[in-house]
Amino acid sequence: MRVPSVFDLLDTGIGPSSSHTLGPLRAARDFRGLLAARGIDRAHVRVTLLGSLARTGKGHLTDLAVTAGLADYDPTDPSGPSLQAVYQTVRSAGGIRGGAVLHFDPDRDILFDTTTLDLAHPNTLRFVARDDAGSPLLEEEYRSVGGGSVEGGTFGDRAARERAASDFSMARVLDACLERGMDLAQFVRENEEREHGLAPADVERRLEALWGTMTRSIEAGLATEGVLPGRLCLERRAPEMLEHLQGRAREWQVVSRETTLAAVYALAVAEENAAGGRVVTAPTCGSAGVVPATLKMLQERFLLSDERIHDALLAAGLVGLVVAVNASISGAEVGCQGEVGTASAMAAAAACQLLGGSALQAESAAETALEHHLGLTCDPVCGLVQIPCIERNAVGAVAALNAASLALLGSGKHQISFDRAVATLKEVGRDMDRKYKETALGGLAGPGCDSRAP
Repeated sequence: MRVPSVFDLLDTGIGPSSSHTLGPLRAARDFRGLLAARGIDRAHVRVTLLGSLARTGKGHLTDLAVTAGLADYDPTDPSGPSLQAVYQTVRSAGGIRGGAVLHFDPDRDILFDTTTLDLAHPNTLRFVARDDAGSPLLEEEYRSVGGGSVEGGTFGDRAARERAASDFSMARVLDACLERGMDLAQFVRENEEREHGLAPADVERRLEALWGTMTRSIEAGLATEGVLPGRLCLERRAPEMLEHLQGRAREWQVVSRETTLAAVYALAVAEENAAGGRVVTAPTCGSAGVVPATLKMLQERFLLSDERIHDALLAAGLVGLVVAVNASISGAEVGCQGEVGTASAMAAAAACQLLGGSALQAESAAETALEHHLGLTCDPVCGLVQIPCIERNAVGAVAALNAASLALLGSGKHQISFDRAVATLKEVGRDMDRKYKETALGGLAGPGCDSRAP
């Protein structure tokens, strides 16, 4: 069984969207690298966004991301400028200089094609570089397939990756765990070393960095007030909610304080993501609040070490990989069931791992959480990762805690397997009407708010 690395899924990214911001940024950087590899140091570049990228590109900052990628922006560098700052610099200069001269005006050279429907993937973008006479020098098509992963250019294609991991399923993972007396985290640690050459110390360093980014995103979201960018002028609510929870919560509390705290933490991360902050794709930027919120609350509640959290992250990453390989984590492909639904399943399994549950209990929790998100649409109002995305992170965290609690009360035996839930997610996503899959054409998004406008 070929199991991908959890670090292909869990990665540091910038908001608001892994597939609409981070993926296009990586594609643009790759195209710049292809130009350099071919010795092209002067060109006129034009980018066409298609499908979902065209319909929600402005709200998801896709135009800013593509511009930053062409300028060789590193999304993992916390000291780097904002996407907005890079965009304005390129816009003012009319291009990019530094190693190569790329003539590029974002207002003129980023095209939003909402009419082409016959696409290999709904998140498609095309780059063309021409010489001064207008003759093409290089053309490349990319697909942003979810979680910041990209096809095309030097990234290759998903079909090849799926063939390589065609026998990867949760059932086979459970068989291996039961046969060798392992939990999910132990399985992943062995896989990272055996299949991907990562020594235990390397795994720990990566997990430490990821948890650090997760906790900082919670802290930043709880410390920052004001209005989120975009046409909705949505107020940040997490700081005020935390203050109320710490003060007068007992006057009206209808669920436990811990459950509410996890929901507030999830809101904090989701608001930070919506503002373009740094988060961990778990599995995507739009669903980045669910896993850290769940684990942070449990860590505080039970005074657990970061090392225990690291094991929980490995379990979460494994669950997310099963969905990414066998279905999809792209809202534009399968709806929000693939994003927040997967995140809730990841958090449920992680909570079981954190609290000493078995591999069977973790799988049961993941299935319960995913099952009850099946059919969830991706219908961002005005194309912004704000309504309903922010509150969905909070709901996903609460659902994960409930699923983990139910699983830990039982033996792990249950009727519907996680693999069957994943297959159903894929089937439902295929059948779901296009207007409910990150196009801002239906559902809560509906008419009356042009998602392509700034």
